[in-house]
Amino acid sequence: MLAPSPVIKHTAKKALKPRFLQSVAACSVLIFGFFVAELIGTLVSIFADVLGYLLVSAVLIIFAIAPLFLGVLNYFMRLIWEQNDSVLIIFKYFSSKKLYMRAIKFTLMLCLKLVTVSVIFFLPYFIIWLLSNQKLYELLGLSLPVWTSNLWALNSFVVFISLLLVCFYMIRYYLSVFIFVANDEIDVAEALNMSQIISRRTGGDFTGLLLSFAPWILLSLFVAPLIFTLPYFMASYCVHCRFAITAYNLDVDQFNSEFTPSFSTDEI
Repeated sequence: MLAPSPVIKHTAKKALKPRFLQSVAACSVLIFGFFVAELIGTLVSIFADVLGYLLVSAVLIIFAIAPLFLGVLNYFMRLIWEQNDSVLIIFKYFSSKKLYMRAIKFTLMLCLKLVTVSVIFFLPYFIIWLLSNQKLYELLGLSLPVWTSNLWALNSFVVFISLLLVCFYMIRYYLSVFIFVANDEIDVAEALNMSQIISRRTGGDFTGLLLSFAPWILLSLFVAPLIFTLPYFMASYCVHCRFAITAYNLDVDQFNSEFTPSFSTDEI
């Protein structure tokens, strides 16, 4: 059993306290980078509409913001391990081609899983949207049926359910980011696989931790408070992941000691 959310939060606060300003600085760089990417995407949309905005934003997030995020997470992970690092460590994944390419590979694989599962779970939404689209009936030379007006209300419900299903599925990969950052030699696929295995017993605890942050998340919607709440989120995530992996390793050791046969040379 993992430590409850209050213990995780208390541990995170204790680790943050002596280096809170440095932690704020690290998160501020990440937030500023995200807004720069958003600004560039918005400017592109003036000339290339929504498609240009989505394309440019996706490229910037994958190839710039994601490696920066992993560097920031690495800073908080080492902070929890009581390492007195410079804030510049957040640029770790830009420091060498090998690290950068690993970060990109990890990001692309995680995004691929997210896109794949989103397409599957949002398929009912697209079907309902197609059935209620006037252009489809114009193409077939038919008038728009009256009953299609009810489909718009149904689609709102379908979107909500689909979003919940996507979140429920992707929660199995929540540990993969921490595992990837904690081990520079681990294979990307192995990090994702280990996350699936461990999260089977810790996913519920992580969901509870997220729900306990609900007031802070609502406060962060005003953007400015995010500079101060994001360090708290990141530190708490790292503490939870450390507890989760430690608990898993202890369970594995206990299982091996109970069920793995051992022999003494004195018996041979």
